[in-house]
Amino acid sequence: MDELVQIKRPQQNGEGQPRRRVYIRTYGCQMNEYDTEKLYRILDGSFDKTSEPEQADLIILNTCSVREKPEHKVHSLLGELRELKSQNPHLLVGVGGCVAQQEGRKIVERSPVVDFVFGTHNLSLVPSLIERRASKGQPQVAVDYRDEWEDLPLGFSGGERVSALVSISRGCNKNCTYCIVPTTRGREVSRDPDEIKKEVRIAVHQGAKEIVLLGQTVNSYGLDFQPRRSFVWLLKEVAAIPGVERIRFTSPHPQEVRADFIDLVCSEPKICHHIHMPLQSGSDSVLKAMNRNYRRDKYLRIIDALKTRVPDMAITTDIIVGFPGETEQDFRLTLDVMEQVQFDNSYSFIFSARPGTLAATIEDSQPYQEKLARLQELQAKQEQITSRRLHDWVGKSVDVLIDGPSAVDPTRLQGRSSQNITVNLSGEAADLKPGMTVPTLIHKAARFTLVGEPAGSNLVKQQIDGSQIACP
Repeated sequence: MDELVQIKRPQQNGEGQPRRRVYIRTYGCQMNEYDTEKLYRILDGSFDKTSEPEQADLIILNTCSVREKPEHKVHSLLGELRELKSQNPHLLVGVGGCVAQQEGRKIVERSPVVDFVFGTHNLSLVPSLIERRASKGQPQVAVDYRDEWEDLPLGFSGGERVSALVSISRGCNKNCTYCIVPTTRGREVSRDPDEIKKEVRIAVHQGAKEIVLLGQTVNSYGLDFQPRRSFVWLLKEVAAIPGVERIRFTSPHPQEVRADFIDLVCSEPKICHHIHMPLQSGSDSVLKAMNRNYRRDKYLRIIDALKTRVPDMAITTDIIVGFPGETEQDFRLTLDVMEQVQFDNSYSFIFSARPGTLAATIEDSQPYQEKLARLQELQAKQEQITSRRLHDWVGKSVDVLIDGPSAVDPTRLQGRSSQNITVNLSGEAADLKPGMTVPTLIHKAARFTLVGEPAGSNLVKQQIDGSQIACP
């Protein structure tokens, strides 16, 4: 019970009746975070948002099936919810996301605590699933694919936000042999550009300064339109919207990177100097087995083109260790790419066979302990590179978009640089507020973050002696 719930009595409203509240636990990628935000908007009016699951009348688990561990964790948490449901017989439990899309009715058959299951194309059906559960007295399941884009509420709930997620496409056509996304999210479908721009304008009106464009393969946006559009075209359209100060996106696929993409990323001032470019492996033979449709030389040429044009461009990546058939030489080639690129950060995992993928059928004789040793070596190398990269910022000035209170010290503010590095502000920051962008002198590097003094503080004035600090 420790991880998710501790039994407490629900709060009462002014009339002595429990207020209906919803708690959503989100796993996985930013697309799931976006879907969770939409769920809150869909349920707004019927349920108040709560951060405490023990006070909720509705608990939704928005799941991820990209790796095995998060999937197992969901079933473990469903077991924990039995006690909470026994204490509150009116509690409803729903399961959505990629695990729900994959398993469907199996979830309610395995776990009697679940009242309804909805797939990745069925967010808008959640209110009706709740109603049907009450009227029919039986668990409800909706996991049908839809060709059209769901009609979901625009904008986000719960006050002003500095950064807003905006989905531009769903699904994926790449068919990487290890990936379950084409099964759980379906074929790639680009969203109507007018709807995207409308949501961006609403987000800006609600206080957002930064827009994060989401898609399984963002840079193949618009290829399914007639006539075709392009991701570069969409970036220009979003950049032209008044009030948008920063643009991020995740994740581009190296196969779809063209010269016009590099030109725009390096020249449009609103596009942040941070690209998350998945590598997965530095070995051509492993990339071929993964069906990644690019090779290490192309990947390195892309990175070189970006860093030549924008020397302070931050590059982060994804890496899979222990893919079936990976040899020691293959692994060393991955480490070699890491050394050449000098990734600011990497998200690395041991290969996890997902049922229904081609990679799950490939014989894998490599011992787990060997894979684990490789992962630990890779992550240790990445920590060294990350530390060097962060220390390179000490003594330089960066523009920091303030997000809000620091996670380390709530009395301080924190924000992010264009490179998506978290910067904790010290010194005099009484006049600073979330949404403001302030020049900040970096004077310390921590393990994963930076510490800096905002311009105007006494420390900065002393260090610059009235002279202008040059940006890197």
